[in-house]
Amino acid sequence: MHDQLLGYLLGALEPSEQEEVETRLLEDAQLQDALERLREKLALLDDGCEGGGADGDGYFEPPSGLAARTCKYVATRAAVTPKAPACGLSPLGGWRVQDMIVGGGVFLAACMLIFPAIAHSLSSARITSCQNNLRAIGLAMGAYSDFHGGQFPFVPERGPLAVAGVYGPVLVDLRLIEGPTLVCPTSPLADQGSEFVVPHLVQVVEASAADLARLQSRMGGSYGYTLGYYVDGRYRGHHNQGRAQFALMADAPGEPTGLHSVNHGGAGQNVLFEDLHVAWLKQCRLTGCGDHIYVNGLGYVGAGIDANDAVIGHSSARPVTFQVAPAE
Repeated sequence: MHDQLLGYLLGALEPSEQEEVETRLLEDAQLQDALERLREKLALLDDGCEGGGADGDGYFEPPSGLAARTCKYVATRAAVTPKAPACGLSPLGGWRVQDMIVGGGVFLAACMLIFPAIAHSLSSARITSCQNNLRAIGLAMGAYSDFHGGQFPFVPERGPLAVAGVYGPVLVDLRLIEGPTLVCPTSPLADQGSEFVVPHLVQVVEASAADLARLQSRMGGSYGYTLGYYVDGRYRGHHNQGRAQFALMADAPGEPTGLHSVNHGGAGQNVLFEDLHVAWLKQCRLTGCGDHIYVNGLGYVGAGIDANDAVIGHSSARPVTFQVAPAE
């Protein structure tokens, strides 16, 4: 079971294996301690690596001349005797100064190659785990549209359910998806673990004014959902047209809204498109059409200005609407 802990932390196990590990963790205190020790070791590799580097891929360019300075440091610190011992060996366990320099250089090179690769692998695994959640939500979205005349879950224009996160309770209440799937494993919300629960629609509708904002902020988990659009003087919801360049969902935008998602340290965001494929984007604009996925054509977070204007809002984002005057 210990050999499955790493896969468990990286989200790389099969569902049955994941469930088996979780069951054993509830019963085995020693296994829990082993998991925490492994988690701490992985955190050392991860600190500062996700999204780091000039290219945003978790790689860092070593400072210029680092290898030469390291070798020089090793040479100056090495104990050198005035008279070379027999066979050219030093008294330091059979190591000569030259051997120590070469060994130090090899170790340094290994560190620069291996540790960034490990950090990059961890980051990629977490991005993939987040993508798998979006794919599962996408399947639920597809099933919902099949049974509702091609319509996706509608974000009302006003009322307690008039927030982008309404999709969460809709899918969960219909048992098309489970609540934990709405949490990206690398998002701040994931730190809450099993404490996260998607509120039911009736809870939100009947919530007091003091509790409503809290529930609305949790409805969509750590993902954002597209708001409706305003056309011909009416606010409307999006119809499933299977568009490959229309952003249906994504990692929730950061604050202030319109910036990269914080789910992956600002390195980029996973996006679920209307044809239900998922892609990783380093920028907030779509290639080709240039549509910014977090703001509408007028530059604010609210309803789109036409049927092709995707605006993904965080869970408590409202579909603010402004009627655009027709061009003269």
